[in-house]
Amino acid sequence: MSRRTGLIVALIGIAAVVVGAFIFSRIAGRSIAPLPQPTPLPPRTETVLVTTHDIPLRALLKAQDMTLVEVPVELAPPNALHEISQALDRITKIPLVTGEIVMEHHLADPTNIKQDLAFIIGDDQVLMAFPATDLMSQINMLQPGDIVDILVSIEQPVLPGQIGSVNLFAEEGKVEQELFTFNALQRIEISAVVVEIIPTRQTGSTTSRTASTGLAEAEATPQPTPTPQPSQIEPQAILMALSPQDALVLKHLKDAGGIIDIVLRAPTSDQLFELSPVMSEYLKDRYELVISR
Repeated sequence: MSRRTGLIVALIGIAAVVVGAFIFSRIAGRSIAPLPQPTPLPPRTETVLVTTHDIPLRALLKAQDMTLVEVPVELAPPNALHEISQALDRITKIPLVTGEIVMEHHLADPTNIKQDLAFIIGDDQVLMAFPATDLMSQINMLQPGDIVDILVSIEQPVLPGQIGSVNLFAEEGKVEQELFTFNALQRIEISAVVVEIIPTRQTGSTTSRTASTGLAEAEATPQPTPTPQPSQIEPQAILMALSPQDALVLKHLKDAGGIIDIVLRAPTSDQLFELSPVMSEYLKDRYELVISR
C-alpha cells in the first residue's frame, strides 16, 4: 500500500514538473519575443513647381516651361512656388536647369517698378524716366505696353532769307527764332507709368470716438485699401526703354526747352511714318497763306 502511494506521489510530482516547465517556457517565450513593428506612416510631400527644360536668363516663362511635382517636405524650399499661375509670364533672373525647383527670388515681376523693371529691357537699351507733363500723360490715358510716338516743337535760329523765315521786316543780319515741329521718336513702348495716389479729403464733422463702444471697435478695425478713383491718380513719370542714342536725343530736346507731346498709336500699328517737319514755310505752302505788307 505504501509503495502504491509513493508511486502516485511520484507521478504527481513528475506531472507538476512538466506543467511547470511548460508554463515557464511559455512565459519565457513571451518575454523574449520581438515587439510588433508599427505600421510606417506615408512620407509627407509637398507640391512644387519645377522646370521642364533648361531655361536661360531673362526668359519669359510659359505654361510649357513648368510642371508640378510632389517632393518630400524636407526637400521643398520655403520660398518655392506651388502653382503654375504664380510664375506665368514672369522673367527669369538666373538660368534654370531641367527639373530645378522654381522659387520666388528666381523670377522678376515686370510690374515691380522699383526692383524688377530692368529685366524687361534689352541689353542694348536704357530705361528713361520722362516727366508726365503733356496732356496725354496728365489725363491718365497711357498704360504700360502702349505704343506711342513723341512729337516735339522747338525754336531754332534762322537767318533772314532762309527757307522757313517769313519775317519780312527783320533787321538785316539779325538771327530770328523759328518754331519747328517734328516727330522725334516713333513706335516707343511704354514700360511703366509712375503715379501718385492723391487721398480724398474727408468732409463733414468728425464722429466722436467715444460715442459708443461699437463705433470705437469699428474704427479700430483695419479697413482694406480702397481702389483709387481716376480723379485720385496723378501720373508723375513715363518710363520708356530706348536705345542709348534715342535717350540722348530725347534728353537734349527736353533740356533745350522743347515742347513735347506723346501721341498714342493703335496696338497693331508697326509702320514708320514718313513725315515732313512743320514750320512756317510748310504751313504757308500747305494752306496757301499770303503774307503782305
